[in-house]
Order: sequence, then C-alpha cells, then structure tokens
Amino acid sequence: MDVDFPIVETEDEVAAVAKACNKMIGSIRDYIEKTRENYERESQLKENELIMKNDLKEAQLRYLQAQINPHFLFNSLNAGAQLAMMEGAERACMFIQNMADFFRYNVRKSGKETTLLEELQLIDSYIYVMNVRFSGEINYETSVDERCLEFKMPAMVLQPIVENALNHGIKGMEGKGVIKLSIYREAGRVLISIKDNGVGISDEMVKKIMNDESIAENQGKEGAGVGMENIKSRLKNYYNEEDVFAIKSTTNGTEVILFLPLDKGATK
Repeated sequence: MDVDFPIVETEDEVAAVAKACNKMIGSIRDYIEKTRENYERESQLKENELIMKNDLKEAQLRYLQAQINPHFLFNSLNAGAQLAMMEGAERACMFIQNMADFFRYNVRKSGKETTLLEELQLIDSYIYVMNVRFSGEINYETSVDERCLEFKMPAMVLQPIVENALNHGIKGMEGKGVIKLSIYREAGRVLISIKDNGVGISDEMVKKIMNDESIAENQGKEGAGVGMENIKSRLKNYYNEEDVFAIKSTTNGTEVILFLPLDKGATK
C-alpha cells in the first residue's frame, strides 16, 4: 500500500487505469488510517473506563470505610457507657453517652435536613461534654419558642456557631462567660440568636465573614471545622434567600442571628 502505480502520460486506457488505481489506493490508505485512529480512540476510551471503574470502586470503598469508622466509634462509646453504668460510674457514663450522641448525630445527619429540636439536643450534648472538659465553666442559657421546635433546617448549623462563641468568645476571658441561645418568631420568620459576653471580634473580621473571605485564616484553628461562611452558604441555598445571616459584635460580646423564613421551614 506504500507504492503507487507509475503514471505514464500516454493519454490512453493504461494511464486512466493507473490513475484510478492510485486514487483507490489513496482512499484505502485513508480508510486504514481512520480505522487505526478509531481503534486507538476506542482502546483509550476502554482504558479510561477501566480507570474510572477502579476509581469508583476505591471511592465506594473509602465511603464505606468512612461510614464504618464513625459507627464503630459511637458504638464503642455506647459500650463504654454501659460498662461505666454497670460499674457505678454514673458521671463517666453520662459523659460517654453524650459523646456517642454527638457523633451519632454527625454521622446520621451529614448533608441532610433536621429540626430545630434535634439541633438543640446536639448543643446540649456538646455543652455537657465541654463542661466536663472545662470543669463546668460554660454557662449556657436558652429561651425557646416551642412552636418553632419542628422547624426544618440544614443539619450542623447551630452547634458550630456555639463552638465559635466558646472558642473565640468566652474561652480564656476573665469573669463569668455566658452563651445565650434565643429562638422566636418575628415578621414571618424564625429568628435564632446565639450571643456570648466574650471579647468580641473586630469590624474587619465581621466584614470578612460576611464577604466569605475568612476561610483561609480559620483553617487549622480549633472550632473552625465548619466555618461561618459554610453555614451562611448552606442556609442561603436551603431557603433560597439572601438575608439569612448577620453578626453583631462589640467589646462586650458577639451575637450571630439567623433569619429563617417561616413558610419554608414547614413549622407546625
């Protein structure tokens, strides 16, 4: 296929046949080249498909492991709680049980919706664990309109805000540190206020948080696993509203307020 017929310009049937043969050979060459390219492309697609299948299997395995490890953790904690109860260590039992409840909520509610009641129960478990850790120094107060308890919202919203109030507000302050959580209805919305009497944060940091600019600065800090920007973004997407989040801060403390539309939370 690499050799052409020699063309002798004799202007007769032999020259016409030679030219036709050369044209046919050229067409066959093109066909062979396209067939080869298609074969190579198909082989590459099959190779890519195999790689994707292997990656999918690895991802599924890692997902399964991610499911198993947290379940193993809080199942082990529950076993420890039962052992502590059998041995009469009631305070240790309560501590382990609250730890188990905290991890169970994180596993079961990850990426899902929940209710205000369940979010409040998670905070109760968190505050209990932290008070054991800090010898009961965290003063936590609540004022809740019970009509809002079944209000629907994204999971893991309130606890990170309370954690920020603890770690960046009242932790290490002189005097009595207080975190107060209030839930009430106002003008067709459910308002959730989480307020501390700590050191406050700067106007510049408030502006950065509201403009989603403080993520990099908070990475690696205790309590920054779920940042304010993440919470704000999830609330906006969940309720399809822009005005869902505000921060007020002075030298006398910080208040985070959530403005959640009552009609979009299917509250009773």
